[in-house]
Amino acid sequence: MIPHPIVGAERPPRPFSARTPTAIQLALGAVATAAATLACWWLDARMSVAGLALVYLVAVAATATLLNRPAGIAASLMCVSALNFFFVPPRYTFEVDGAEYWWTLTVLLGVSLGLNALVAGMRARQDRAELGETRAAQLHALGEVLAGCDGHAAMAITAARWLAGQLGLSCAVFVHEGDGATLACHPSAETAQFHPASAQWAMEHGRPIGRGCADWPDLPLWCAPFSQRNAAGAVQLLLGRNDRPGPDELDHWQALAHQVGLSVERERAAQAAQTAQALAQSEATRNTLLASLSHDLRTPLAAIVGTASALRAQGNSMGTGQRAQLLANLENEARDMTLMADNILQMARLVQPRLQLAMQWEAIEELLGSAVERMRRRWPGARIQWRVPPGLPPIRAEAGLIAQVVANLVDNALRHAGSQSEVVIQAGRSREGVFIAVRDQGPGLPDADAARLFERFERGGNGPGAGGAGLGLAICKTIVEAHGGQIRARRCRPGTEFRVDLPVTDPEALHG
Repeated sequence: MIPHPIVGAERPPRPFSARTPTAIQLALGAVATAAATLACWWLDARMSVAGLALVYLVAVAATATLLNRPAGIAASLMCVSALNFFFVPPRYTFEVDGAEYWWTLTVLLGVSLGLNALVAGMRARQDRAELGETRAAQLHALGEVLAGCDGHAAMAITAARWLAGQLGLSCAVFVHEGDGATLACHPSAETAQFHPASAQWAMEHGRPIGRGCADWPDLPLWCAPFSQRNAAGAVQLLLGRNDRPGPDELDHWQALAHQVGLSVERERAAQAAQTAQALAQSEATRNTLLASLSHDLRTPLAAIVGTASALRAQGNSMGTGQRAQLLANLENEARDMTLMADNILQMARLVQPRLQLAMQWEAIEELLGSAVERMRRRWPGARIQWRVPPGLPPIRAEAGLIAQVVANLVDNALRHAGSQSEVVIQAGRSREGVFIAVRDQGPGLPDADAARLFERFERGGNGPGAGGAGLGLAICKTIVEAHGGQIRARRCRPGTEFRVDLPVTDPEALHG
């Protein structure tokens, strides 16, 4: 099989890896033996045969460390033979004269072979440790790559391409879509021919199939489900004719498939939870809006019906002043219904997901003028003043919504402070844009209402107009936040001030 690329820290390569041909390594073992023989030839007059055996032992240790095990064993045999042939009496023969030399040769051969076995065992343990570290690093790297994906489909195609690059094999990730009836294939390469039926079988039975497995071992692929039970997908690798994965490699592939499955299923679960939460929130808002329509519109409707009935039944017998008063009440109740209906419709619109506002560059003076004109018609006896300093930069906003924010704040002030009170609207520059402040002369805000003032359907406040549908300030907060701004309320002496801060996206306009 194609070896796994190392993911993580690079290690220095061995002088002669397993890919070096055995013939070359045997030749190197012969060179080491020849070098030891030349050294012993030079030391022959100065050392005994036992001392010369140690020189050959150094050569054996070097070959055992640097070469593979067959080359090391061959070098050990060549060193023992060279010592016997060149330096053990009688020289230049393989005969041995005396038990002492037999013992020397036996010890040298035993130590050489034992040293080769010891080094080979240590090298095998090191290889296993490095392979385990490499595979652990692969799992960690796969998790990090998938964590940066948005959506389970993008995660599946990213996993397929990453696995193909790491394993050197064509890869596909199969994922059940929708209600589970459709099995989508996300391949690493469009030209590769994958087998959805094999992935479906593996998912239904909860175990891998293909080459190296107990099921369908003749298939030219390997496929494993994300999990053993209720798998939502599978990973499939296409194998070559000569690819024969071992048990350890199959276990590693299974771990990679499990890692992909955990990431994909976690992303799908998060998307499903988010969708369910949005649907639940939308349903709750819809139900509350319907309750508000059925409850809060009854009061102005009842007043309108009652006033209209009185005018119809007794209009001819009423005086001019009484009839004018009833008509004024009828108009006010109708305007109350209009404002209430506007708020309910805007709330229903603003809570929709993926809402996009119709943003245009608007002048503060025009927005305030429109809102003030609307409120003066709504409250003919109110004293509404508004001041806008010259040179305010325009803001990018949906004009109708910002005008509704100001109208709701003014209407809220007059309801709680009284229709004959004074309301002051002031605009100006702020650190990040412009602000609009609406201040009344009413009784102010109770401590209990300050924290929950902008919650939906929260009725609070003091004064003659306390109550209502509880949508006005909630609408204001929703609109302001949709424009990237903030709204706050603070107590004044006397009255209350609501301040809206809106950003200006053009820094030159802000500081100009």
